[in-house]
Amino acid sequence: MTTIAEDAVSDTRHPTPDSRRFELELLFLTIFAALPLYATQAISAPPLFVFHAVMIIVALRVALGKSPQIIPANVMRGLAIAYVPFYVIDAAVISRSAIAASTHLVLFIAAYQPIESAQTRNTAQRLLTASLIFTAGVATSTHIAILPFIVIFGFLLLRQLMHLSHEETAAMTGTRTAEPASGRAAAFYVVGALAIGTCLFPFMPRVRNPLLPGMTGPLSNATTGLSDSINLNETRSISSDATVVSRVWMGTETIPFFTPLRLKGTIYERFANNTWIQGRRDFIPLDGSDGTTRVARPGGFTRKASVQQRFLIGSRLFLPVGTYEVTGAGQLSEGPTRDVFTVWSSHRDTIAYDVALARETAPRRPQKVTVSDYPVTPEVRAMAQQIADSETDPMRQAGAIEAYLSRRFRYVADPSTIGRTMTVDQFLLQEHRGHCEYFAAGMVALMTALNVPARIVGGFYGGTLNPLTGYFIVRREDAHAWVEVWDGKAWQTFDPTPASLRPGNEHEGLLRVYALAMADSINYFWDRHILTYGLGDQLSLAVAVIERVRDASAAMTAALHTTALRTYLSLLIALAVSGLAIVLMTHRRRSLFDLLAAHLHLLGIDVGPSMTMSEALSRLRITNPLAAAELAPLIAMYEAERFSGKVERGRLSRIRRGLAELSES
Repeated sequence: MTTIAEDAVSDTRHPTPDSRRFELELLFLTIFAALPLYATQAISAPPLFVFHAVMIIVALRVALGKSPQIIPANVMRGLAIAYVPFYVIDAAVISRSAIAASTHLVLFIAAYQPIESAQTRNTAQRLLTASLIFTAGVATSTHIAILPFIVIFGFLLLRQLMHLSHEETAAMTGTRTAEPASGRAAAFYVVGALAIGTCLFPFMPRVRNPLLPGMTGPLSNATTGLSDSINLNETRSISSDATVVSRVWMGTETIPFFTPLRLKGTIYERFANNTWIQGRRDFIPLDGSDGTTRVARPGGFTRKASVQQRFLIGSRLFLPVGTYEVTGAGQLSEGPTRDVFTVWSSHRDTIAYDVALARETAPRRPQKVTVSDYPVTPEVRAMAQQIADSETDPMRQAGAIEAYLSRRFRYVADPSTIGRTMTVDQFLLQEHRGHCEYFAAGMVALMTALNVPARIVGGFYGGTLNPLTGYFIVRREDAHAWVEVWDGKAWQTFDPTPASLRPGNEHEGLLRVYALAMADSINYFWDRHILTYGLGDQLSLAVAVIERVRDASAAMTAALHTTALRTYLSLLIALAVSGLAIVLMTHRRRSLFDLLAAHLHLLGIDVGPSMTMSEALSRLRITNPLAAAELAPLIAMYEAERFSGKVERGRLSRIRRGLAELSES
């Protein structure tokens, strides 16, 4: 008769069908745990490829009934010893990240352990290692697809823990029994944990998510088409990218006046070597009170909107055109050029804030505005004068140039299709085709030729209205450039790019529109209410719950009071004669008078026999205006009740309840 220890060693060399099944499941669990790391890009792909290749080879050998030891034990031990100095080199030179180097180390251990299991059972250590890999994947992920991954991993991990518990029990008792089915129990625990976690989630402590930097960092400037300069010497290839960079909520009263949506984040006003760059200016902190910062002077009617954006260039804000106030973004600074605003020392990847929009805006303080330094050639000057004709008003000149470029020049969505780079003059005088940056640069050059200040603005245009949630979805592919022209008091927006070819004007099928809207709604819910659900949201939830409970309690009290009053009056009507009812009502009126007089006495006003409540209220307005304002509605209801000749039970109750609340306060 063999002992349990002997059986354990035997299982590693001559595995039974059950032990082989659980070994394959453990290998799959470890392989599965590392899959999210491909998407989060917390580490580079080659180490992951090597890890999965080794694990798959081991799994195939186990499935074929062979030993998992693909490398001799002595070689593996030598590699383990050599990895200690390699870890230091990896952290300092190769990965240049302690987190990435530590993840590589855990992957090495995870690949080493199943090979080592041919000599020694190490199931508990392997489960711990798989859990560490799982933690790295979850901590660097922000996509909702991580949720089913967590559920599947939890199910497999619980099955392995139950199997390990059965093995340990058998080893301690010295007897081996049939292993109970663990699938149903593991599923029950997973469902229960999800249910309990869902209930407790709003109250759990909050930390910043993701815990580790993966692909959740700021978006690449190259992929968004936005940067701090427009270099026309470079040939770029701009591809369609539907990644969401911002969401903007506008009410029905706002949408008609502030759409198509424009989010402004960069301004190019200096020119050198066929490159447009931003102006040079130090960052200037802006004063704000109660979390609100004024960024412009409003004119005309105003509206409200809310914005959620990912940071694209540092911690710069991309504000809707027309913004004059920003609330909830923290300390703002203006720079590196005028009308460009940055959140001071923000370490977040996304930000949500509210804005106040005005139909017209002007700089917060007077600006010294000059014509751009674009070197105007005689040919460009002649072209500008020909387009403007005899018009002398700068805004009408700008309108004429805008219309001329939009109608007579051809828009090219992808600059690489032109095949070569070109100057702004070549765009205006020869090619007559280009993408939005050439259209904007060409208009600024023509306005400069007419001695009118103008500048290029970079940001996002259009967006797509989500019909399910009511917000505008702005994507990377909505990046755009347009023009602002100075009218002597403020900058006015012009866009020479043909309207039908601007971002966001592609027509899509209805099913695709709703499918994209549904997908973004789910992603937004996951991002807003799961990943970034913070302490402020918890406090708001607590306040809302308290208010609901208080309102429900007040409604219940009022309902009980009303029911009791109706029952009481019904009994009085059934038992009393009409004369007694009149006396009772008269008594109730005197009672209200006495209550009002008593309250006025507490406020320093003595109501004499010949004084009316209106006269007493007039005296109270002189001595205590605030108390008079609170008491005036009750006296008005009392006078109406007294002189109307009609008894309204609800009015009497409101007067008494109002007096009781004033007395308590």
